[in-house]
Amino acid sequence: MTDKPFRYEQVAAKIEDSVRALQLRPGDKIPSVRKVSQDLGVSLNTVFQAYANLEAKGLILAKPRSGYVINVPPASARPPQEKKSNTIPSSVEITAMATAMMKNAKENGIINFSILAPVNDFLPIAKLNKYVTSALSEARHENYQYPLIDGHPRLLQQIARRTFRWHHGIEQDKILVTNGCMEAINLCLDAITKPGDIVAVESPTYHGILQSLEQRGLNVIEIGLNPQTGLNLDSLRQALDSCPVVACIFMPTCNNPTGYSMPESHKIELVNLLGERNVPLIEDDALGELHYQDGIYPAKAYDQHDNVLYCSSFSKTLAPGFRIGYVSAGNYHTALEKLKFGSNISTTGILQDAIGRFLESGQYDKHLRKMRLAIQSQMLRYVGTIANYFPAESKFSVPAGGLSIWIELPNGTNAFEVQKTALRKGIGICPGHIFSTSDFFHHYIRLNYCPLWTFKIEEALKTLGHLVR
Repeated sequence: MTDKPFRYEQVAAKIEDSVRALQLRPGDKIPSVRKVSQDLGVSLNTVFQAYANLEAKGLILAKPRSGYVINVPPASARPPQEKKSNTIPSSVEITAMATAMMKNAKENGIINFSILAPVNDFLPIAKLNKYVTSALSEARHENYQYPLIDGHPRLLQQIARRTFRWHHGIEQDKILVTNGCMEAINLCLDAITKPGDIVAVESPTYHGILQSLEQRGLNVIEIGLNPQTGLNLDSLRQALDSCPVVACIFMPTCNNPTGYSMPESHKIELVNLLGERNVPLIEDDALGELHYQDGIYPAKAYDQHDNVLYCSSFSKTLAPGFRIGYVSAGNYHTALEKLKFGSNISTTGILQDAIGRFLESGQYDKHLRKMRLAIQSQMLRYVGTIANYFPAESKFSVPAGGLSIWIELPNGTNAFEVQKTALRKGIGICPGHIFSTSDFFHHYIRLNYCPLWTFKIEEALKTLGHLVR
């Protein structure tokens, strides 16, 4: 004898059947709790339980003060194929192409999907303004002087406190505040490498990292990514066995451009693999706090060897224009301090103090939760629209977090030509060429899904789909 389902389970099943029958797209709103209660003649509590059941299954997503939206990846969403790792060292020549592409998009892109930054609508601007004012008025002019090389004590303390939940937290005196995450990465490279050295990177990887490697005359080995597990650890082992890799630069959580993330068990394996071989890991965690799930940690959280140089910033979560980043370099902390002092002495104290005050207020985690839900809702709308308007042969996976969708266009498509044509129509995108030193990604594009959803955004995506066709 089978157990009779609870009333809320019956309601959930009816809602699920309706969603599938109506072929609603990700991001579409579903009827309110009150309307379902009235239509089905059940209590509000029953509907709440039904919606909680559907949310737990990943079929819907709660959006604060806006009800619920569809969270079902479209059937046509297929992840791009994992590319083979390029374990033959190669030089880097990417800066000219990347610089021209970004400049053109900035100047000509009316609707800009190319710059990976949150729009103002998702930032706590009014609150930050309040704390900037406080930093100016309450510090008795201390913030008008050079700040300490390491950083403002208030901010350093708050960053350290945020790592208490990690398996291996960061001590306050092991943190160095920088001008954004890229300065942190550049300091790490200068401390570890010399021209001609080999550095392992992900494939694809953020073009800014490739530009930094090119400027330093470094060679790269590219390690492939898997949509479910991120970095291919077997390929990394092969590269380490066959070449004298001096350092690795990886983005284990919310990779840019793909949005892929490594499972926690793989991060532990990665940290131990490199730690045992004494190969430093420069971890780019600029987007890590925008992962949609709770309980996700950076690789640094599992670092027993003090071998991870952890780089992050508040550019993607609070204020891109403040350019406040930081690095915890483990065994290399003293070397980075010297390099920082020799390059620009310190980072602006007023903005450090303002962010420190915001973190001190306890509002940061609340802001992050709100922002994650907002950008996840955005992502679902973008994913649904791309699936609807792009050619059926296109492939993309639903990102685990971050701000970008990585799309594989049909074979034979030249993403650079698509980008140039799109610019003439006032649309900025990133062609896959700039995310690798190889020719693996000439038919890929990266889209930033942070521009606030409007009818114009949908029309722009529709136009892009037409151009690809």
